[in-house]
Amino acid sequence: MIVLPEVQILSPLFCFSKKRLFEEIAKYSSYILEKDPKDIIRALNEREQLGTTVFFDGIAMPHAVIDSKVPTFSILSILDKPITFNSIDADEQLIDIAFSIFINKKDDIQKVESLLKNLTIVLSNVDLLNSLRLAKTEKPKLNVILNQIDCLLEQSKLEQES
Repeated sequence: MIVLPEVQILSPLFCFSKKRLFEEIAKYSSYILEKDPKDIIRALNEREQLGTTVFFDGIAMPHAVIDSKVPTFSILSILDKPITFNSIDADEQLIDIAFSIFINKKDDIQKVESLLKNLTIVLSNVDLLNSLRLAKTEKPKLNVILNQIDCLLEQSKLEQES
């Protein structure tokens, strides 16, 4: 069973700021969502204003609810160098991995919340993050790691149901 939504990969991604990261993610996702990149950037920034999406050292999960015909999907961005990913109310935080999720407005909110929670748990594994970093130029290896993440999410889901 697949728990993880479809994942697009942007790696290695060369950018120098959070603003530039959001621009790259928005440009790429705009083709899929058939939305203006500016609307996507606005949605990501509005979510970020609620509090930083950095949940573990080196990784953030920027996400937004988007009104679209496209099912929920994600974009894994592995940066060539860490960037500052600050919000106004947080200390300086550096990230080099962004796991962005674009949530379809029609999705079940409880399932989405569960996915986000479980994903933060799974992606808080230092070994897993280091594997992603080491494989950033090798898409086949990244796909294998994404399959492992999906298996861990499925395992977590089954544990919660029992």
